[in-house]
Amino acid sequence: MENLENINKISTYQVILLIIIYRVTIAFTYLPVVNIPPGNQDIWITLLMSIPYTILLCVPLLYLGNKFSDYTLIEYTEKISGKIAGKVISIYYTGFLLLLSIINVATLVEILNSALFPETPTWITTIIMLITCVYIAYKGLKSIARGGEIFVPFILGVILLFIILGYNNYDFTVLLPVLKDSTFKELNIGAIDSGIKFSDIIILAMIPPYLERKEDLNKIYIKSIIYSIFIIILLVVATQAALGIEYAKHTNFPFFTFNRLINLYDFIQRIDVLSVVGWITGNVGKITGYLYFTSVAFSQTFDKNDNRPYIIPIAGIVFIATLLIKDRRSILSVGKVLQKTILITSTIALFVLPTITLVIYLFRKDKISNTNND
Repeated sequence: MENLENINKISTYQVILLIIIYRVTIAFTYLPVVNIPPGNQDIWITLLMSIPYTILLCVPLLYLGNKFSDYTLIEYTEKISGKIAGKVISIYYTGFLLLLSIINVATLVEILNSALFPETPTWITTIIMLITCVYIAYKGLKSIARGGEIFVPFILGVILLFIILGYNNYDFTVLLPVLKDSTFKELNIGAIDSGIKFSDIIILAMIPPYLERKEDLNKIYIKSIIYSIFIIILLVVATQAALGIEYAKHTNFPFFTFNRLINLYDFIQRIDVLSVVGWITGNVGKITGYLYFTSVAFSQTFDKNDNRPYIIPIAGIVFIATLLIKDRRSILSVGKVLQKTILITSTIALFVLPTITLVIYLFRKDKISNTNND
């Protein structure tokens, strides 16, 4: 896509940065993790416990990715499952990527309109943002990866800066007593919930053919999980310590609200603008990546040689869906429904379908190997 045979490969470092920021952007935006069980001061423990669950839940996807490192998720699914079943599964994966693209855009536009540009019509905000994302996506994966090398360290630096500058607002006693109000069952439910919602791993399943070092797939997976979890823990602890447990759960944009508490002496009273720049940059980068890989999934599902002609039509679908969602109700006001939708669709995409595909592969391994040799 952009001709797979001739595409410039991307490095392990670039992919790790992209996967990390795709996951961290959600926490940076509206921090949904503070509402998962147990929903109290022990969320950071839940996040630590989610690491092994995330790894275990995605073992089928990771195994297949290593076994078929010359193929994307769409390509090897059809190769293993057969033409008809493979098409059906690939259509689901494409729809899943499209759904996440719509959710990302709708969330970004809603926050921009409600917090920053309340007088600007939704369609204008959406068009400006999508034009930017389409332009970058059309430049290809190499451009996306190179951009990540610049914007990801900047965004992570902004997050760290605000965590440091907010030290005067912290009351760490709200994080005590540890484990008193949580049960082992609640911690595990929250950990599984967090693990299966690592939906950005679907991007990693599409990347193996593009990697300079395909043998680094496991390293990318483990590092992106661990690094992103520790960054999110910093976000959660800082936000809860500054806002309090309950307020952090009920405000729409917890980390941004925390940032607004910070005054860097009298001459820099609106330093939170820097946070807005980092947040918008992260979201634009994530939406660009999802538009790109949705177009790749679509083109491979329907046996097309170039994904670029489909980037604009897919952006058009995202645009229409965003307007329809925004006109009906706030996407953040239905947070529980949204998180349940992500949980169900992610479970199917990241665990159920890969497990089925893996079982089929184990039964048809010899036949598939012979086909490869031919």
